[in-house]
Formats: sequence, C-alpha cells, structure tokens
Amino acid sequence: MKTFFSLKRASIFTLISAFMLCTSALAGDPLITSSFSGIWDQPEQESQGIILQIGEQAEDEKVGIAYWFTYGPDLQTSWYLGVGPVVGNQIDMVLYTASDIGFMADNLEGNEEVVPVGTLGLMFQNCNKGVATFAFDEVEGVIDAGEFPIKRISSIYRQRCSGGISDDSPKNGKPLQLEVRLYPVEEGGSGEGKAKFWERTDRSDFKVEVEDIADGDYTLRICADNEDPEVLVMEFAMPVVEGEGELEFRSPEIEDKLNLNFDPRGCKIELLAGDVVVLSTGDEVLSEKTPGKPDDDGDDEEGIEIEADFTNTGVIEGAKGEAEYEMDADETEFSVKIKDVPAGFYGVEVAGLEEGQIEVVEDDGKLEGKIKFTDPQKTDTEELDFVPLGQIIEIRPVPADPADPLPAVILEVIFPSE
Repeated sequence: MKTFFSLKRASIFTLISAFMLCTSALAGDPLITSSFSGIWDQPEQESQGIILQIGEQAEDEKVGIAYWFTYGPDLQTSWYLGVGPVVGNQIDMVLYTASDIGFMADNLEGNEEVVPVGTLGLMFQNCNKGVATFAFDEVEGVIDAGEFPIKRISSIYRQRCSGGISDDSPKNGKPLQLEVRLYPVEEGGSGEGKAKFWERTDRSDFKVEVEDIADGDYTLRICADNEDPEVLVMEFAMPVVEGEGELEFRSPEIEDKLNLNFDPRGCKIELLAGDVVVLSTGDEVLSEKTPGKPDDDGDDEEGIEIEADFTNTGVIEGAKGEAEYEMDADETEFSVKIKDVPAGFYGVEVAGLEEGQIEVVEDDGKLEGKIKFTDPQKTDTEELDFVPLGQIIEIRPVPADPADPLPAVILEVIFPSE
C-alpha cells in the first residue's frame, strides 16, 4: 500500500516557523495540559483533523499522542500516528504509518509494518486554536510539507481548559503550600524577597514579592538554571516602586493576575536589573512550609496586626471584603467581613477547608456580614483552631442543598504571613 499526502498550505500562518524556533515561552502562551485532549478539526480542509491525547510517561513526563486522519490524492483515507514530548505550548512529534495490514487482521508480533514517515508539530495559541506543521520524509517517491490551522471541536467531559497549571492538578490532592526566600547575590547587597506557591484541586497561585531595593524596572526570571530541555525559562517585567515590587500569578487566570502557565517548582528564582542578578534563591527551591503563629520573643509589646483586602473574582459585581488578624499576649483574633453582596450565607474557606459561615443581612440599607474567630474562644465568637497566615482565604455562597455543586468563589485573598 502506498502512502500519499497532499494538503493546501495556509499562508496566513507564515509566522509559525519563528514561533517554533523560540527557546523560551511567551508570557501569554497557554500551557499544554491534559485538558487539551480532544478532537481538533482542520477548518480549512474537508473532514480532516487530529485526535489528540495528552498522556504521561515515566517520571511524570507529559507526552502528546495524535491520530491524524486525512486523505491521499487517491481520495482514500490516510491515518498517521504522532508521538512526542510536550514542551510549554508545543508538541514536536514523529509521524508513523502502517501498511500491508488487512481489515480485522490478526495481531502480529513486532512492529515491522509501522514505520516513521516524517514529523508533526502542534503549537497552541489558546485552549481552542492552534497551528500544525508537518514534513514528510521521502516515502516511495512522495515528499510534502506545510502547515494548517486547527480548531477544537470536542473536549473531555466536564473538564475545563484554562491554559494554566491547575488543569493538571490531582483531583484528589490535598492543599499544598510551598515557599522560598530570595537573598542578595552580592555580599553586603541590599534587598530581600519571598516566593510562595499554593496548589489545591481547583486552582494554583504563585506570588513573588521583593523589598528594600532601588526603584526601577527589573526582570523576574524563573527556571534559568534548569538543564531539562522540556522546562522553559520564563521572564516577566517587574517594576519596583518605593522599594517594593510584586507579581501574582493564578490558574485559572483572573483579572489583575497573570496566567500561571508554567510550573515554578524545582526552579531557581531570580530578580535581574538589566543583565545583572541582584536577588536569587540560590540553591534553594520552593519547599513545603508549615504555617504557624509568628514568633513571640517578647520584644513586641504592642502585639501583631495584619490586614488584607479581598479581590473580587468577578462573579458578583461590587462585592468587597476584608480580613484582619490580631495577636497579643492574651488573645489571638481573626475576623472576616464582606459587604455589597446579596443576603444569605457565605462560607469562609481557609486553605480549601470551610472554617465558618457569614450571614449577610440588610442593616440600615447596607448588605454586610462578619464572622470573628478567637483563641481562647468567647461566647460570641467562633473558635480559632486554624492558622490563616500565608493561606488562601476564599468566600463563596453556601448552596441551598448540600448535594448541589459548590458555587463559584466570589472573593479571595492570599493572607499575608507577616
């Protein structure tokens, strides 16, 4: 059986070669996750497309497996199998085909009938669109190469694609918090920083903050020391104003936070002024942190007060909230207040666990509610038997029926640890 292939080139994608040669990811590129599995149509060709599966190899390596269904010049169907590693928003695969096998033929030992015939590259612009490039080796006198756009027409049942790292989070995993500090590279240098990573089943957060350095435009660089070709170097502009700078990433992405389309775990994190590294994690990487109460060495007679405003996720327009933590020698108090939301009950979740509920009622024309936790507990407060410092705190409506799916989070904040 001869193997033929012929496709019209999609000239509007002439820039694809430049993208395929990039060695580091662009900040806006999606991260290929298991949610990219599905059927991808070729909108410029008739009844042709790719069935893509994102799988796992040894040592947690992602691999792309594609069945490409198309036609030859003889108007007969042609199928190709592509297999290759996933790197950022791209998959570079070797194409295989099979021949001399009849319909419902018995299984044969070995794979002499399956031979490599070329390459197939996939690059995704977002969760629903991408570009494929192909090149065929000389197979019985036929050589061909080109490119074409692809468009998703199916996905995994009830799996949402965000183009971020959270799409690959284990669905039965426990909340995880990691942390690492950044220190001056030069001896006697000024400044310091901290990076934090949180993971839970439905989202992931990454935050880098620096302080006590000169104002200016800096670059945050992540994973520059990694020798694994499948780990991309990420760089982001990070302005410093009044000695402080901060970048926040989230997956799924929300307003005011960058898409977390890379995995910072196991990577060096650096802050650069031009080409010079000024702060670095050195040989340390993000590692698990056990939150606790701030150290009480007796020097702070006035106690500790930490406040934070919630971020509106966009579910309820105008919703606002704030959280406050206070500790002195006699008592520790944590309170959460929300307002400008419909009347009802709202759950307060700390690191993915509901610790209490706020009842919002109308008072003097205002809709607001508050909950207070203390240690030791008082008659009018809830028991403070958890530590909110450094944790993700979320507010979501309480469903009318416990069997109903959880409503979306309306307010959220990563509560400071100091």
